[in-house]
Amino acid sequence: MEPLTRRRHLLLLLILVPLLATVASHVVFFRRFPWQPGYRFPLPYFLTVSTVMLSCWTVNLAIFRKLDRALPFSVDPVRRIGRQVLLGGLATMTTFFLVFPGAVRLYTGQWPNAVQLTSGIFVCITIATLINGGYVGLYLLQAYRLEKEQAARDLSDQISDLRKTRPPAAGTPAIWVETVARRLALQPEEIAYFYSTQGVVLLVRTDAQQLTTRYNSFTELEKLLPSTLFFQLNRQFIVSLAAIRSVQDDSNRKLLVSLAPALHKQDPVETVTVSRYRSAEFKRWLNQLTAA
Repeated sequence: MEPLTRRRHLLLLLILVPLLATVASHVVFFRRFPWQPGYRFPLPYFLTVSTVMLSCWTVNLAIFRKLDRALPFSVDPVRRIGRQVLLGGLATMTTFFLVFPGAVRLYTGQWPNAVQLTSGIFVCITIATLINGGYVGLYLLQAYRLEKEQAARDLSDQISDLRKTRPPAAGTPAIWVETVARRLALQPEEIAYFYSTQGVVLLVRTDAQQLTTRYNSFTELEKLLPSTLFFQLNRQFIVSLAAIRSVQDDSNRKLLVSLAPALHKQDPVETVTVSRYRSAEFKRWLNQLTAA
């Protein structure tokens, strides 16, 4: 999978090629600037650099796509980068020596001299480095993102398998919960999660019934809940395995955990953010359930 869509790639070309060609034509070849007397825009050098850039860019992109089919980054990233540098460098220099002299001749009416040829090599190497470095960076970022997404999918699959295959523990004692109206004896599988807000702890059952408890924090409640069956995702949620529907990766190694039923009936799931620290604890808790 390419790191950029074709539309984004075209937009990048339209922005970078004129910008870099303008800089290179002034700094490397023309060496005169708008604030100097007698200045005129160096159109021949601009067109020359643009032609070389487009040619080198096209060749390097073709190599990227070919290597994607033969040697993806996910298979062997070190070997892929080495192959990319080698083939990209050779192809870039070959393209330069084929395109640059003809472009100079076409746009200026003269063949390039030694100084122009040396400057052109410098520009070409710089362009190739920018193109390859940028694409390698994009590919590695994409590979990292895909790896994180796959880890989140694996975690969701693990939770789904646990919910399907893990039967209620035989002989598990009932959990006594103090609600506003009465004291309830609930089996663990009847409890979806507890939600704490503004000094009130709400019990959400797996049948979507919501009950206000007499607890004003999780401190006393935690003593009643078996750690093998319940996990505190953050300051607001203590959940059971039965309530977890999926897990998605978020920024900075956080997790987004989807719970059902939701607090509001119009929502399909309740999405809870789990911090980086709690995410690691959450994964360990799931692994303990899997091993049990």
